[in-house]
Amino acid sequence: MGKRKPTKFTAFLWHRRIGLLALVLVIILAITGIMLNHTEKLMLDSRYINNSWLLSWYGIEPEDQPVSFKAGDNIISSLDNKLFFNDTVVTELQQTMHGAMAAEQFIVIALESAIILLTPEGEFIEHVSTSISFTNIQRLGMKYQRPVIETSDPLYYIADEHILDWDIIINEGIEWIQPYELDEAEKEKLLTAYRGKGLKLERVILDLHSGRIFGEFGVYLMDAAAIALLWLSCSGIWVWNSRRRKMRRKRHYRKHHRV
Repeated sequence: MGKRKPTKFTAFLWHRRIGLLALVLVIILAITGIMLNHTEKLMLDSRYINNSWLLSWYGIEPEDQPVSFKAGDNIISSLDNKLFFNDTVVTELQQTMHGAMAAEQFIVIALESAIILLTPEGEFIEHVSTSISFTNIQRLGMKYQRPVIETSDPLYYIADEHILDWDIIINEGIEWIQPYELDEAEKEKLLTAYRGKGLKLERVILDLHSGRIFGEFGVYLMDAAAIALLWLSCSGIWVWNSRRRKMRRKRHYRKHHRV
């Protein structure tokens, strides 16, 4: 007797395997497709993502840790070259922040070689003009309720009441400003302000539907799922037709070979 050819069994086996592999992708395609058909009702274009993992995946997470200082009742923070007043972006920074304090009329922020002034409400005034050229500011302090800076020389300068002119002083009686450690709630507010409204839910659903959320080869993965669906349809018809012909032959044999 010759061996039975495994063609039909192999086709059925691969039909089942590919079906199981494609199932997850087909479910994703189906669910995201339905959601995208009802974008307005589901308000996908007005909802924003706050999930840290997804924001990191899209590159909307800060690379550095925040540097913060207390200025009266407010918090001045530097995060990824942005200056924040509490949870509001004030301006872009090109230099490292070395301190912030609340003076009599302004909030004073010391950078590496410049001073920034804000109003008590956090509005940007200017990079202050002074009678000296700051280089390599090391830290910011306070004396007589006026800002004091230490440079790398080392020299110590105190500002006048208008933060326009600076005079050299000795290092005595200066209260140096210390960094402020944000608690979890304050850090979360700062991160929310940093992220802004940068990632809509609609974009995530679109990228999930197209496969782009999985990276460079995600589109080809979804293409493979579509091809798998076509193959499953064709192989399903072939398997069904093969079984149908087999059952016909069995009925025909039983009909003409009854004992």
